[in-house]
Amino acid sequence: MRDLLKPTNPVMRFLTAVFNLMIANLFFIITSIPIVTMGPSLVALYKITFEILDGEEVFLFQDFYGALFKNIKRSVLLWIPMLLVSLIMGYSVFLVWAGLEGTKFWMMLPPLLFIFIIFSVGAYAFPLLSQCYDPLKDVIRNSFLLAIGHLPTTIFIFLLHFVVYGIICLFDSVSIVLLSVMLFIGFALMALISSFFLRRIFLPYLPKEEEEEE
Repeated sequence: MRDLLKPTNPVMRFLTAVFNLMIANLFFIITSIPIVTMGPSLVALYKITFEILDGEEVFLFQDFYGALFKNIKRSVLLWIPMLLVSLIMGYSVFLVWAGLEGTKFWMMLPPLLFIFIIFSVGAYAFPLLSQCYDPLKDVIRNSFLLAIGHLPTTIFIFLLHFVVYGIICLFDSVSIVLLSVMLFIGFALMALISSFFLRRIFLPYLPKEEEEEE
């Protein structure tokens, strides 16, 4: 029994990680309510998921809100334009879908491609902001290059979010259950899955701990 309760025990580590994800998910939802703060909240959520994957000790409140306020200016400056442009492009897709025949489907491709590019940059930029403090323009440039250079991972992360949110929007019988999961742990779990792949991509580019201490 004592061995089971040790922090190094795999079962305890798993349960601790699940607990950390649940609380981080709650923090993310609460701090995302104003919408304009969703960018900083996403950065803070990735801070927690990277710590879990790295096997570090997680101080939930301190680490989450520390990352949120440390990166609030850069992440808001990134999030707001991305949100506005995505809404405009999404509305363009809706207008084409609602007002044109199926033969005009190709007219939806440019805004859809633009949405994919915006998502791809964000998929790398917000996690990257949680790991480094480079100037925002460098983060955006590097995120774009990483998204292109690791296109299979980019597509996987895009499909992960597209399928989950698509099911919530389109399938009433499943959406309630899935939405409940999202509110319980889902946002953090999706960030953890994305972080698992992004961590290996970021590792060669991030400063080592020894260099940070110097």
